[in-house]
Amino acid sequence: MNIENVNVRNIAKQFGTPVYVYSLRILRESIAEIMPLSPVVRFSMKSCSNAKILQEMLNFGIKIDAVSVPEIQRALKAGYEPGDICLTSDVFFTTEDAEFCLKNHIFCSCGSLGMLEEYGETRKRLGFGSDGVSIRINPGEGIGHSKKTNTGGPYSKHGIWYQNLEDAKAIAKKYELRIVGVHTHIGSGGDMEHLSRITGKLVEFAKQFPELRSVNFGGGLPYEYDPEKPQVDIGDYQPILEDRARELEEHFGRPITCEIEPGRRFVAGCGYLIGEVRSLNQTLDENNKRLNYVLTNIGFCHLLRPMAYGSYHPIWFVGDELGEETDLIVAGPVCESGDLLTQKNEEPLARRLPLPQRGDLVVIGGVGAYGHVMSSNYNSQPLIPEIMIEGDKMVQIRRRQTLDDLIREEI
Repeated sequence: MNIENVNVRNIAKQFGTPVYVYSLRILRESIAEIMPLSPVVRFSMKSCSNAKILQEMLNFGIKIDAVSVPEIQRALKAGYEPGDICLTSDVFFTTEDAEFCLKNHIFCSCGSLGMLEEYGETRKRLGFGSDGVSIRINPGEGIGHSKKTNTGGPYSKHGIWYQNLEDAKAIAKKYELRIVGVHTHIGSGGDMEHLSRITGKLVEFAKQFPELRSVNFGGGLPYEYDPEKPQVDIGDYQPILEDRARELEEHFGRPITCEIEPGRRFVAGCGYLIGEVRSLNQTLDENNKRLNYVLTNIGFCHLLRPMAYGSYHPIWFVGDELGEETDLIVAGPVCESGDLLTQKNEEPLARRLPLPQRGDLVVIGGVGAYGHVMSSNYNSQPLIPEIMIEGDKMVQIRRRQTLDDLIREEI
């Protein structure tokens, strides 16, 4: 099995396992697919924040959606200018965060009435002028591939409830803030019908703000993780966005900057996680049916999505003598029964795969988004390296942590 022109065995031999690998070709194909959709495209860097990924986005003119001050600082170190970055805080930020954004000219999208008040109070105390602020609106509905990724509707903490916009206006008036932008994001995994309806709702909300300059229609573009199923065509999103831009221009009598932040679609497909099969195990269920476990060195400390969301990821084994296909439960080394790479609704879910042997490689696909960034040091496991592949070239873009790295900050 190759990633671009590099055999996965050569990657494992040189860098060890587990190891994250990114295909630059696939990343650039995703960028080329997404960029024509909107005049301004932002990358939600929380999904994959390695400096080399950020620099690749910068090279194509993609702006940044950050969710914390440390993310802003990482983007600045990667070469972005303050005007290329928007802080989209989901719920609140501290006074120190507000001060940092004001002093460094970072545009903010406030995701709660409390955050808007915090921003206004800080601005007034510091005596700063303002280029304006944006607000994130909860439109009353949401969608997600998991309930945990649904970021709209009454049971989501995200955004100012659409019936509370008068309260937002009152806070803005109190602190002499100009609301010049509106934004919404309802979650990941929607379809064109959802995107059409939500963008239409946001246009109607936007018309309430006479000083409006920009509308961020959010993201959540669908991505199909199963390689056996067709990838969702996102080309139909472009005419929807063009219609929304025309409607805004007709209402305000001037062009309004329209933005999107397409979420995991940018980077999900370019990422692979290579590990090793460490052993095989068997149990019997309540019906005396044999359950076959393949135990690997990839745990939820390396890839959290299957345990957190029951997410599907394609799995391949690489070995000299793979056995016949059989029902396999692929698991990791972490000391929880939920440490499974094949599961659904918190239950083991066997998958038809060729039977590997100890020492064979396991390759997990679709891990470019929310893969390495959500990994942890649980079980005192070091964070693992990241490798960039271009053609037949391998470049290490993050080294593997050492024990000294893990304990350096302990007192």
